[in-house]
Amino acid sequence: MTYGRRSTDRGGPYRSNDVLTRTPGALVVMLYHRLLVELRRADHQISAGDFEGKAASLERASDIVFELLGSLNHEAGGELAGRLSALYTYFIREIQEVNRSLDRARLAHLVEVIGPLHASWSQAAAATVTGAVPTPDAETR
Repeated sequence: MTYGRRSTDRGGPYRSNDVLTRTPGALVVMLYHRLLVELRRADHQISAGDFEGKAASLERASDIVFELLGSLNHEAGGELAGRLSALYTYFIREIQEVNRSLDRARLAHLVEVIGPLHASWSQAAAATVTGAVPTPDAETR
């Protein structure tokens, strides 16, 4: 899903093929990874006084969150999709606020919140690929 902002085709057909052949879970993991990369990059750019770079990194981060938001299936996802929608909306507001205020503590908090989500999605995607979904009983055996 693209919202028509701009194309940054850095991998050409290889990158396109990689994206097209990934599972939906793997795509979400990839988006979370890129989101964390852009937020951390923005933090370094703020500390270095690179405000143009900061703005570009935060714009890419915002684009990623919009992509995550647009990919939610509220019909199939039910309450979870609604909660993720609220969380993604919060992320967008925080990114906009960091862009305006240059508040690195706020940015660090955002990374702290997103990091565990990235880890959870990574585990879920890996379990889906291997078919090894952990159950509470399996952990006590």
